[in-house]
Amino acid sequence: MEKVRTLTTPDQCKAAIQTVLSKFNNYSEVDNDNRFREIIGLKMRERRLALGLTQTKVSRMLHVTFQQIQKYEKGTNSISFVNLVKFTELTDTDLLWFLEDFKDRKLTNGRGND
Repeated sequence: MEKVRTLTTPDQCKAAIQTVLSKFNNYSEVDNDNRFREIIGLKMRERRLALGLTQTKVSRMLHVTFQQIQKYEKGTNSISFVNLVKFTELTDTDLLWFLEDFKDRKLTNGRGND
C-alpha cells in the first residue's frame, strides 16, 4: 500500500501538478475532467500554503466547511466557479493563474460533438 504524502509546501504542490499533468490526455473526457478538478484543487492548495492560510481560514472566507476545502484540494469535489472567483479575490490571485498549466493543452479529445 502506497503511503499518502501530505503536500505541505507550494513547491510540493507544483511537483504534484506536473505529475497530474503528465497523466492528462486527450482521449478520455472523464479522465480529463478528473485531472482538471485535481489540478485546480492543487493550485488552490499551493496558493493557500504560499499565503500561510489554513483550510479552516479559507473555509471561513468562502463560507463552506473545512472538509469541503479538503475535498476541493484533493480533487474529490469541484469548486464552483463563483467560489473560485471569491477565492481569487480574497487571496489576491489572478484567475488566469489557475489555467496557465492548460495553455498548451486541449480539453477535447478531437472528436466532434454528435
